[in-house]
Amino acid sequence: MRPEYQKVRPLIFLHRAPSPLFDRLVAEVATARLPLFPYPVETEDPWKVLACLAPLGLAGAVLGEALPPPQDVAPGLFLEAEAREAGLVDLLLPRVGGVAGQYTEGVALERFLSAHFPGARGLWLGPLRPSLVPFLRPLAQVSVVALSFAEGDSFLARLPERARGHVALRPEEARALSLKVDLLLYAGGRLSLDVLQPFHALVALAPVEKGVWERVQVVYPPEDLLGYRVRAVLEGLGYPL
Repeated sequence: MRPEYQKVRPLIFLHRAPSPLFDRLVAEVATARLPLFPYPVETEDPWKVLACLAPLGLAGAVLGEALPPPQDVAPGLFLEAEAREAGLVDLLLPRVGGVAGQYTEGVALERFLSAHFPGARGLWLGPLRPSLVPFLRPLAQVSVVALSFAEGDSFLARLPERARGHVALRPEEARALSLKVDLLLYAGGRLSLDVLQPFHALVALAPVEKGVWERVQVVYPPEDLLGYRVRAVLEGLGYPL
């Protein structure tokens, strides 16, 4: 049955703070004329909705911020492979026998890298996000700038052995590594201009200053990844775009 002839179902967006993800989700749903009615709900405990999804006829629940499933979660929640791998959930879907938890942010990052940078050599800059490391698989090699070798080594250990690069601790090490990579993965915080090269592509998981755009070949802002994440959410709901 075509989407426009299906019954419209509520899709709740659970958040602690306003998120650009909601606006992008609403726009995509409207453009594709999908039978979904997204609406935001501010909450500190999104897990309370688990028992309500199916009885209320909800299409699902999108979490504005990915969270680890609680230890005492109801047995009806089961995690999809990517959520188990990351230990985080940002989409809840009613299924026969319970609720499925997915991690669409990781899926979105992996698809984005597969589409734009397969086989590239990357350097992670900013706060470490171990939950996203498994989704860097499309890259041939990943190195990292870290505060300690143990921290950086633990970060890279989540990659296949072939893809584990180097850990840089000092600014001069970071600059030397930057000359050997094609791609910078920026996760926030202070960004040293010394690591930016004219041949770099920069994927921004957090907003970057305008001056950065002038120092590299191309910048992919967070909005680009947001589009991939919305599509991953809609695919999980049964509406691949």
